[in-house]
Formats: sequence, C-alpha cells, structure tokens
Amino acid sequence: SCQECAPEGSDDLVASFPNLRGLGRLSAPPEEWAKCVLPEMPPQAQHGTLKNGLRWIVHENREPKSRAELYLIVGFGSLVEEESERGIAHIIEHLGFSATKSYENHAIVKFLESIGAPFGACQNAYTSFDRTVYTLHVPTDKAGLLDESLTVLREFAYFTRISEEDLSKERKVVLEEWRESKNANGRLFEDYIKALCKDCRWCERLPIGKEEVIKGVSAETLRNFYRRYYHPARMAVVA
Repeated sequence: SCQECAPEGSDDLVASFPNLRGLGRLSAPPEEWAKCVLPEMPPQAQHGTLKNGLRWIVHENREPKSRAELYLIVGFGSLVEEESERGIAHIIEHLGFSATKSYENHAIVKFLESIGAPFGACQNAYTSFDRTVYTLHVPTDKAGLLDESLTVLREFAYFTRISEEDLSKERKVVLEEWRESKNANGRLFEDYIKALCKDCRWCERLPIGKEEVIKGVSAETLRNFYRRYYHPARMAVVA
C-alpha cells in the first residue's frame, strides 16, 4: 500500500491525501505486487450496464454541496481515424455544443450558462487518442436541473447535428485550435509522442488532426463516423 511504501517521516504528507490513506494494504508480498489486480473503482460506487450496453457509474461525494459532475465517456479517440479522417473525432466533439436534435444554435451552452455552469470551467469536452469525454459541472439545488443536464449528455451521445452549415461554422474554431497547437509547447508535445511511440500509430494520429482534413472533410464523412462509433456499448455515463 502507499502507507507501507512511504519513506519514514512522511505521515504528515500522506495525511494530506485522505484518498491515499483510504487505500487498503496489499496482502501479497512485494515480489508479487505486479500481479495484483487493482479495483476498477471505489467500493462505494454504484455501477451497472443498461440493456443497450451503456455503462453507468454513480459515486456520491459530500463536497461540493448541491453540485454534480457528469461525464459522458465515449471509448474511442483519434486512433480509430483513417488517414482521410484525421481530426474528425475532435470536430464532432465541437459540433455537439453547436447544435443537436433538441438544441439549436448553441442552446446547450446558453442553457448551462443560465443555471450557473459557464462554458470552459463547467461545461467542456476533450478528445484524446483513445477516448472522447464530455464534462458538465452543474448545480442540483433546483428541481429538474439534473434531469436536463443528463438530457444534454444524451444529445451528445445520440443526436449531435452534423450539417454542412454546422461544419462550416465550426471549421474556423477548430482551425484556430490547430494553429495554436503549432506553438512551442505543441511542437514539443508532438516530438515527445514521436519519440515515445516511434513507428507506432500514435505518432500519426494526434487528436488535433491535419489541416487539410479540417478544411476539406465533408459533413457526410463526419456523420458516417458518428454513426459508426457513437454507440451505447462504447459509452459510459459517470456521475
């Protein structure tokens, strides 16, 4: 356990991390630690799988009060993209906040901001190599807020609108992010990935994608990708 491995005199340091102190001690001898199976989630978490394959996980926290953190985790990222699709997982993530079946013209953003969940800090998303994650941090002190916030996650999962008009508007935003990724930090990160994953698909599938794909990909290509990968059996909702 962390307590067993901690150097002498580090009790004060470990005490400042209550979650670490709560970890159970490993019963196996040190030479067998590498074979130990670690728990996937805290024992207090409730979890299950719906008939359509969607996994759900709920873990109650006392702080912060009257707030809920909601996540839609989609189990794929840029690694599944073909060469002509590089960057479209990230574009689809952007389009979710633009329009869906039930929310037009950034109405999701406006609704969440109206209940005290500003864009960026309390409503956001990211695409990585192996997953796409939508996050909401919302108040729960009024009836209906949690239900509608879960409805927003449902919209991301099944009903993101992907029209040529929507895509045309969002290209500019994604292209600007692509340009920003070419700064010094971005170039260092790219070099780091290439050094770490030499001759591996990871080197060729940075989530930000390729400029020519962002500029020229069609809405139909994005819709096909969305239908192919946004499936409940690939998803989990965490609260």
